[in-house]
Amino acid sequence: MQILLIDDHELFRSGMATALRMLDESVAILEADSIASGLSVIETTSSTLDLVLLDHELPDGNGISLLQRIRMNHPLIPVAMLSGVECPKLMKQALEAGALGYLPKATSTPIVLSAIHLMLSGGIYVPPKLLPSLGASLPSHAVQAKVSDEGLTERQLEVMNLIGQGLSNKEIAWRLNISEGTVKAHVTVILKAKGVHSRKLLIVSGG
Repeated sequence: MQILLIDDHELFRSGMATALRMLDESVAILEADSIASGLSVIETTSSTLDLVLLDHELPDGNGISLLQRIRMNHPLIPVAMLSGVECPKLMKQALEAGALGYLPKATSTPIVLSAIHLMLSGGIYVPPKLLPSLGASLPSHAVQAKVSDEGLTERQLEVMNLIGQGLSNKEIAWRLNISEGTVKAHVTVILKAKGVHSRKLLIVSGG
């Protein structure tokens, strides 16, 4: 899995990178400190990029403008907006521009990791404290991911079913039109939820 972190504070990037590696030991963290450097990384890795975490304030511009550009040129790449403040207005702007989440920088590591899993499953993450400010509905592009009794989202249940059919990660990625890195992230969550250490056990049981 590849995650691009765009933020101009090196210390924050370092701390966030450490937290993100808890998602999966194979996760690759790419870093950029400005709009220009972020665009450069995206242009060379767009086909393998699984998620962009984008700071709102960057030295060469506003993160919202970069978010809009990413959504226009690379609509399949999930983007979450980072911010140093819990601002309802900024959150609405980010979601309306196509972000799949709004993460205040003070968010705890476990919640950040849960939010990322949710977004990779096609859901949208909004801090509970800010949810009332959205009013009656979420933006039209966002669909809340439903969670099963086992704590798995609908997409993760789909992945588990395909594993049970004997499909490889590459085949699952092709079938669901997602990246192989995203499939690996889902498999990690599924194995933990089922209490097994090998996908072979899922194949034997048919999921």
